[in-house]
Amino acid sequence: MTAHRDRKNQVAVRGVVDRVAVAYGAATVLTDAELGSGTAGSREVLVVPASAWTSDVEPADLVVTLDAPAAGAGWEDYLVMLAKQARKVLLVFAHNAERIGRHAGPGTAALARVLWQIGRVREHTYLGSLPLVGAYEVVRVPAGMLVRKTALLQAFVVDTVPRTPQARRRLRALEEARSEDP
Repeated sequence: MTAHRDRKNQVAVRGVVDRVAVAYGAATVLTDAELGSGTAGSREVLVVPASAWTSDVEPADLVVTLDAPAAGAGWEDYLVMLAKQARKVLLVFAHNAERIGRHAGPGTAALARVLWQIGRVREHTYLGSLPLVGAYEVVRVPAGMLVRKTALLQAFVVDTVPRTPQARRRLRALEEARSEDP
């Protein structure tokens, strides 16, 4: 049962990555974990494990992270670092904080707060099986209570391209504030 669910998760994640890559015209993709087969298409996909991210990693059009909040205490800084590598869009997958019986980790509001500081959250979806229906779905927000309480994963699409001078100043201020924190 778990292997079947993991395979469905992988297919759903791969589908979201492909859809976002097409929507934003991403020719290059960086990710911190394997996305499974079939994601490349005409795109170059580079996998860089979380422990290997450095300033030497070449930026990409689309940066994908699979469960960055599970990285521990420094997850906010990790997301900011990933966003700096994203020329166009950051795609963040995380365990659903609203799920009944979920594991410990930051809630949806905490995650959204950090993502809105990084850029503009263009889309929020839930991924997972709906037990009463027996289907595996990708549901965009707003979603009903059944979806929010049973979905396994959440995905956030964050547009990282600063559009205005004010947005560029806000990103610089965020970077400076983070570098001054001990």
